[in-house]
This record gives sequence, C-alpha cells and structure tokens, in this order.
Amino acid sequence: MNVNTADISATERQQGLETEFRPILLRLDLLVRRQNTQYALSRAQTSMLYTLARYGRLRMTDLARLENVRVPTTSNSVTVIEAMGYVERVPAESDRRGVCVSLTDLGRARINQVLDARDRDFAEHLSRLSPEHRDTLSAAVPALNALLDAFDEHDLPS
Repeated sequence: MNVNTADISATERQQGLETEFRPILLRLDLLVRRQNTQYALSRAQTSMLYTLARYGRLRMTDLARLENVRVPTTSNSVTVIEAMGYVERVPAESDRRGVCVSLTDLGRARINQVLDARDRDFAEHLSRLSPEHRDTLSAAVPALNALLDAFDEHDLPS
C-alpha cells in the first residue's frame, strides 16, 4: 500500500517522531558507549563531570537528580572521581550539613580534554555526510537542546 505523505497530517507525523527517533537514539547511545571505552573515565563519570562543568557547584542530591541516579550511587561515583582529583566535596553554603560537589581545575581540564577528543571524533563522522544533511542536523540543534532542557528542568529543584 502506497501512502501519499501529503495525506498525512502534521499531527500524525509529529506523533510518529518518537518512534522514528527512538531507534536512532538507541543506536547513537550504543556507539557513544563504545567510544567511551577509549577514555579512562566511565560514561557515568564523564556525565557527572560534564554536568558539574555545565551547572557549577551542585548539592549531591541535585547532582543525583540530574544524573537520574540515587544519592548513594552518586556518592560512590563522586568518591572515585574525587580520588582522581577531578572533583571536591565542599559544605553547602546554605546548610553546612549538606554537601556540594564542584570541579577542580584538574577536573575541568580533564572534561575539556575528553569533550575535545569526542568532538574531533564526531566531526570526522559528520564530515562524511552531505552538506545538506549537515545543514539539516545544524538546524535541529536548537530543538534538540530544548528537548534536553525539558528533561533537565524536570529534574532540577524548583
């Protein structure tokens, strides 16, 4: 059966977007996981360093929420990257019983190094695409960032 795309409404196309994106995102996630093995940091450690670079000092509970893991899991991961010298625990300014985590200079340098290497790898893959496909991906960046922000806004404290 041939379907004329002109007969498909914008709403029907939009409702299928999640179905079209899901396998692509899963495959990209798998490829990124494989790429992570070439760095000394685990995927979770890299994510935490990136989150701290993006948001700055965070309470342990907020870091756990943004990473979508439990506080004990976050605490264990922080202990490991703290031993590497990449983060430090500091008392929360508003509540001395609370603990915040922040990047050290070494941690900031390391996450920048990892991100730069990944950007170079990704740029190599992007260079294999046609200019039209690169333009299409470029045009989609604001929408994808808005999608990420929607997830983050849901996870950040109000």
